[in-house]
Amino acid sequence: MKTIKSVKYVMKKILFISVLFFITTNLFAEYKRIVSLAPSVTESLYELGIDKELVANTVYCKDNNFKREKVGTVTEPNIEKIISLKPDLVIATKEGNYKSVIDRLIRLKLNIYIMDTYSNFEDICFNFQKLADYLSKSKEAKQIINDVKKEILNLSNESKSKNKNKNKEKIFWEIGANPIFTVGNRSFANEYNKYINGINIFENLDMRYPNISVESVIEKNPDIILLVNMGDVSKQEIIKWNKYKNISAVKNNNIYLLEADDIFIPTPKRFVKGIQKCKEILENRLM
Repeated sequence: MKTIKSVKYVMKKILFISVLFFITTNLFAEYKRIVSLAPSVTESLYELGIDKELVANTVYCKDNNFKREKVGTVTEPNIEKIISLKPDLVIATKEGNYKSVIDRLIRLKLNIYIMDTYSNFEDICFNFQKLADYLSKSKEAKQIINDVKKEILNLSNESKSKNKNKNKEKIFWEIGANPIFTVGNRSFANEYNKYINGINIFENLDMRYPNISVESVIEKNPDIILLVNMGDVSKQEIIKWNKYKNISAVKNNNIYLLEADDIFIPTPKRFVKGIQKCKEILENRLM
């Protein structure tokens, strides 16, 4: 009986050590060949100080210190190219990458980390911290998030002080031209408005990026039109909107083109930059 108990004890101990080894090697693995499938992933890695380990990203991702291999677009990554690079980790997003692409990568037995969607700044911080934990960069992420939150609080207080006796300005965000897409209340970009004394004219739409009509914009009569330079949104949109002389933003020449990289890359540091860019436009306009 003692022998059987001893064997059971030894087996349990071996099992415990095996599980512990599996958990620790997965939680604290050092990845050397990472492939990013979205600009937000690439920027998150840069913010965390992960540089040389990033061997490839998409054509929409910016390279900082050196050029990287390109694996196609966010929606149509080149699977064969990804495989040929022999990555030890591929990072995708629910927000930008198609589920069918992610499923195929999983079927090919590639190690995949999938970042969740973002509805607000808190989501951005939560997802950033989760990714950092996975990459053994927890401490760095916590510091970044704390610093960013302090900066946002200062910007918020500054905005409240400057706009104490002013009405909130009605803002129309355009992120797609044909058809027209805007920002709804489930998009993290909707949160920019509260830091710049603005109100999104389509914040009542319970979607991230709803499709709307020219007529609905005319009806809501925005004070400011912010065009985000992504996809088919370009300077041509300024010419298009200038035809509608009854819109307050058109009458007062308040149509502005923003770079997508400044506004639509959901990382903690980029969110602050987005607030600063929007504030800059509004404050310069009033000078």
